[in-house]
Amino acid sequence: MENQDKSTDESFFCDEGVDGGCEIPSYKPIEIRFQTLILRNCDKPWDWYKSLGYDKGWASRVRRGLIIPLLEDRIKIAQYFKTDSATIWTNSDLPHIRKLLKKQEREEKNNGK
Repeated sequence: MENQDKSTDESFFCDEGVDGGCEIPSYKPIEIRFQTLILRNCDKPWDWYKSLGYDKGWASRVRRGLIIPLLEDRIKIAQYFKTDSATIWTNSDLPHIRKLLKKQEREEKNNGK
């Protein structure tokens, strides 16, 4: 026990670069719309993204409204649910969508360097 580190204030994990995981709150309006569409289709929660060939992590962030997919992906997702993409991403979501798109553009620029 003498060799045990006595500094209990130090975290084992590095906070920098962590995406936030489950601590990031979802954008409820989009999340509720996805849940409604999934239930309406009598699907399992993972059927839609597996059927479209999307990554589970990416699809989870889309479903929770944490990222906005490219237009072609929004259309593919809406077609899967037999609806219009404007049903999932509505005009009332525009402030949230604009904010996310700006953030995504900044991240793409930073990753491209």
